[in-house]
Amino acid sequence: MSKILIIAGDASATSHLIYAPARLQEEGFDVTIAAPVKKQLNTVIHERQEGWDTYIEKPGYILQADALLDEIDPAAFDALILPGGRAPEYLRTIRRCIEVVRHFIENDKPIAAICHGPQILLAAGLKGKRLAGLHLIEPDVVAAGCTYVKERGAKAIVDGNIVTAWIRPDMAIWMRAFLALLKQRGIKA
Repeated sequence: MSKILIIAGDASATSHLIYAPARLQEEGFDVTIAAPVKKQLNTVIHERQEGWDTYIEKPGYILQADALLDEIDPAAFDALILPGGRAPEYLRTIRRCIEVVRHFIENDKPIAAICHGPQILLAAGLKGKRLAGLHLIEPDVVAAGCTYVKERGAKAIVDGNIVTAWIRPDMAIWMRAFLALLKQRGIKA
């Protein structure tokens, strides 16, 4: 059975951590959620509210991490998912997280990232790719030598082994494009 790794932590987006694993498991993939600490993860829900210039964050579901990042052998996994939310802002500072992500980049394995998720790819040294994500990451994407694609609700951005999308409304097109990439690469459940 093909194995998919999801890297998450406290403040990962609830919707991404519920939808992506369920969608992949529905297809028959073995999914592992790894975090800096193997514990219950406090996920978050982001909402726009009138009068606010940015989103607000509310507590989401509590979800269990399956594995500790330090115990993960990235070679045992066929693909990687990086959910959004606020978690990527600190996950990108964790040495082991970056080592694991670099394995997927350097070995041209399929990677899916959404919302703030691409920030981890950038911290791992990704260059020259077209990436979508929450508009707030555009300066990070450009500063890292990648191209930010302002695509909302129409399609996922696929550049080689990487599939990115904007935010929650785009989860279905994001996973559809990721599943197509897995199929194209011969990665089957």
